[in-house]
Amino acid sequence: MAGSLRFLLLSLWVLLGLLVTEIGGSHLKPVLSGPSEAYMRSEVQFDCAVPGWSSPLTYELRKDAGDLIAAENNVKVSFSLQVTEGSEGKYYCRLSAGGPTSNTIHFQAVVPVLGARLTSDPDPPMVYEGQNLVLRCLVRKGTHLSFIWYHNKQEVNSSSELYRLSGDTLTVDGVSEMHAGTYSCTAQNQMTVNPRFSSSRNVHVIVKKHISAPTLSFTVFSNGSSLTANISCRSTRGSPPVTFSVLLDGLELDVKRVDSLESWFVLPVSVGVDMGAARCKAQTDTQQLMSDPVRLHVGECVIPVGGAVRVTVTYLHDAGGTMTAAQLKCIPDRGTFPMFSWRLNHSSLPPEGDAHMVIRHGQILILTDISAGFYRCWARDSFNDSSVWVESEDIFIQKSDLPATRMEVIALVFCGFLLIVIIGGSIFMFWRIERGNNTCKHHRNQDVIKSEMIAMDIPVAVSSEPQPVEINTVIMEFEA
Repeated sequence: MAGSLRFLLLSLWVLLGLLVTEIGGSHLKPVLSGPSEAYMRSEVQFDCAVPGWSSPLTYELRKDAGDLIAAENNVKVSFSLQVTEGSEGKYYCRLSAGGPTSNTIHFQAVVPVLGARLTSDPDPPMVYEGQNLVLRCLVRKGTHLSFIWYHNKQEVNSSSELYRLSGDTLTVDGVSEMHAGTYSCTAQNQMTVNPRFSSSRNVHVIVKKHISAPTLSFTVFSNGSSLTANISCRSTRGSPPVTFSVLLDGLELDVKRVDSLESWFVLPVSVGVDMGAARCKAQTDTQQLMSDPVRLHVGECVIPVGGAVRVTVTYLHDAGGTMTAAQLKCIPDRGTFPMFSWRLNHSSLPPEGDAHMVIRHGQILILTDISAGFYRCWARDSFNDSSVWVESEDIFIQKSDLPATRMEVIALVFCGFLLIVIIGGSIFMFWRIERGNNTCKHHRNQDVIKSEMIAMDIPVAVSSEPQPVEINTVIMEFEA
């Protein structure tokens, strides 16, 4: 009886030892499962269990350095959490009484994005060529964000050399015309499931061109008993507005700020009097340029407008070769101070219109929308209202639907012509060489035949020694 009791106690001791060994050993490693991200104010669930274990155990959910969040006893336990700002961190579960710990889950508490908007530096977003532009995509709230940029409704490629993208910032180093247009951004939460978006309004970026150095020109008009110089200050390139001023011998006489690239000034002049050196100054927010000086002098010997008047036409095409505009220039044979007027189908054209404009004191007419018809130029002296108009011949202008001949086509035609010349030249040279060879062979054969005939006429002495004339050699040369 005592032996049976000892055996039973020994068996219980062995089983208890095995159980303790199993619980304290590495076989009871818990596994934690759950989300790695969730929006604020949402509810998440973490599950903790020992794979393959069917008996209840006490599990502790802990965070970061070991802060106890909750504890439960069961075969598999679930911990529910309300996501707040303080929920973000590293979570793991552990068996009670210092048992093994599970894997770690890095949990992110995400604030939904809201209120995306664009800011620019400079503000307003108006920059000159070569300056830098910085756009930022700001949000009223939101965390764990990524950003998508759009330029003229096209998504900006992060690998593009035209922009630098870094976080919520788009930077352009040295803007050009291609950077002008509308920009917008979209901020989104970096969530695997149910990402949220917020898009900004469009921001229109204006890229202004630097102005070119102004040029000064003038013409003279009659103002009753006196003469007036109408001075033009003009830049050929740039973005208005521009502030123009006219100076005479360094003294500023008048200033005008205009929304164009040309301004006009009026000064009284007298025949034979040198008024001094006139210059134009053009000024913008970033530039101040001066024109070359022009002597404001109306000589006593003024050549009146006369002779024939002709019109030259230059057609302007876009990059695709399509005609987009025409430039007509009126050129009289002579005249110191001409003034000009244009006619279309015998009707006068105003200085400006929806489809045309005149520049250089009316000498040049630019047709931005070509209307088919007969154009004519009139010219007379600007300083003499009673002078006679001199007319040009009518010139017919018509917009062609055919694109201009491209350089590639010209190059292809030229290369084809050059190839024909090379082939023809090669054939001609080959024919000349072959003809020369045949001529040489003909003369050589005649010389050989003559040599053979001469050799046959030589008396041959009867001798056992070889004779000096080798007839066989001559025949071989003939056959060759």
